[in-house]
Amino acid sequence: MLASILLAFINLLGFSAVDSSQYAVVIGSYTREGNAGIEVFDANLSTGKTSRAYSLKNPNASYQAISADTRYLFSVTEEGKGKSSVSAYARNNRGEYSFINSSSTIGDGPCFVAYREASKTVYAANYGAGSLSVFKTENGRVLPIAQHIEYKGSSVVKGRQEAPHAHNIVISPDQHYLYVVDLGTDNIHQHKIYADGLVDEKSVDIPVPAGNGPRHMVFNQNGTHAYLINELSGTVNVFAVANGRFNIIQEIAADTAAASPKGSADIHISPSGKWLLSSNRVTSNEVTVFAIQPDGLLKKTSHQPVARRPRNFSFDPTGKFVFVASQEDNKVQVFAFDDNTGSMRDTKQDIQVNMPVCINFIKKETDPEEQIKALKIALIPPVPPIANYVKCVQVGNMVYLSGHGPDKAGGGQVLGKLGKDLSIEQGQEAARLTGISLLSTLKGCIGDLGRVHRIVKVLGLVNSEDGFSQQPMVMNGFSNLMVDVFGVRGKHARSAIGTNALPGNIAVEIEMIVELKY
Repeated sequence: MLASILLAFINLLGFSAVDSSQYAVVIGSYTREGNAGIEVFDANLSTGKTSRAYSLKNPNASYQAISADTRYLFSVTEEGKGKSSVSAYARNNRGEYSFINSSSTIGDGPCFVAYREASKTVYAANYGAGSLSVFKTENGRVLPIAQHIEYKGSSVVKGRQEAPHAHNIVISPDQHYLYVVDLGTDNIHQHKIYADGLVDEKSVDIPVPAGNGPRHMVFNQNGTHAYLINELSGTVNVFAVANGRFNIIQEIAADTAAASPKGSADIHISPSGKWLLSSNRVTSNEVTVFAIQPDGLLKKTSHQPVARRPRNFSFDPTGKFVFVASQEDNKVQVFAFDDNTGSMRDTKQDIQVNMPVCINFIKKETDPEEQIKALKIALIPPVPPIANYVKCVQVGNMVYLSGHGPDKAGGGQVLGKLGKDLSIEQGQEAARLTGISLLSTLKGCIGDLGRVHRIVKVLGLVNSEDGFSQQPMVMNGFSNLMVDVFGVRGKHARSAIGTNALPGNIAVEIEMIVELKY
């Protein structure tokens, strides 16, 4: 009862409990020191401890974007002289990312990448060229560039604002607009996004005070406010946002060092929505903490000293930790974060990475082969079909499995009608045994259950006495098994139907459709 009350309370706060142990942190970096570019670490978000997993070679991989299902990763190669590109990676059977392809950004110095789920579109901001590159994708592959939009203009800070410098891309919470933050012209370029992910090449420019040098921007969860960190002035601009219109309602100092211009870098809102943090580099090495007031305005609460030249930083999905990338000290610091007070504490659990820039967290996939061992499930030798059909057919990346019954490990099957011969609990066990039979056939068909992208559709037939209506309860024995083995990939669409007879009087028959990874 207490656990239910606590869960309800957490949901009322606007965020939910997170499985804190099954995560990985992906760190992108500059590669002048000979490092790989993208390094992946397993992370326990209960303790903040990490361990090195693997790396991917990608020159100057300063920023990454990851699809919501973590199936694809996109990374920039922040180089010039025609070597700049966006690369695509896909999760393989081991749960690691593997290279698919890359495509030229045309514009030099891509320093930020974003991915729009609805249209499967990739956007890159090119700092050196002062431009936006737009790519469509196909099964994760980045297609040749679809749009390249060059910006014009300058501003007042000599040596830094004599030309456009696109630095950041933000997609509005309603997915209708793309915002390109331009440090060189003191503008935020607003583009309407079309259904196919392409954008209106004529932007509406949202100006900020001259000399601010806007760098990164973030929206609050409901999109009513946007927060912009200005690199050159070391300030945060707060905008009230309505119907795509921006109105500055506050400018507050983030970097209080006397030197100018400043070097502010990144900005993020805590998962709870209560706190906004920004990083300052060059003139000071710190993270500034602001409390977000009910009206969206900011109140500064503290300055947290960090290692030299903090670029990107990130809250972990639980909001318990802040990971801060120190480019000059070649490490990522792990700070415990108190969501009640906004205070940060160095846990002294640094991650050693040369010249780190970008930090992303991903939910690790459940390894079904390991789960089967952990659950002590004994797969059975495939049972031959009882008529002129096959038990498994693969078409492209889809696998269709014929109806299976509740095969016992020692031979024989569970027989009888629900509501007459068998209880609901016995029916659930029969459905679970049927799931094991299906997994056994599937493994024989595809070799490695790690190839499963997700269980798509299930049809369950329950041998039922007249008046029995608990077929969904019976089928939960199967569905729970799929989630136990595959995690979120095991959640599926399902039908549970009662029938007055099944072959051989078996209790349950289930067929299944499975999608494999490309």
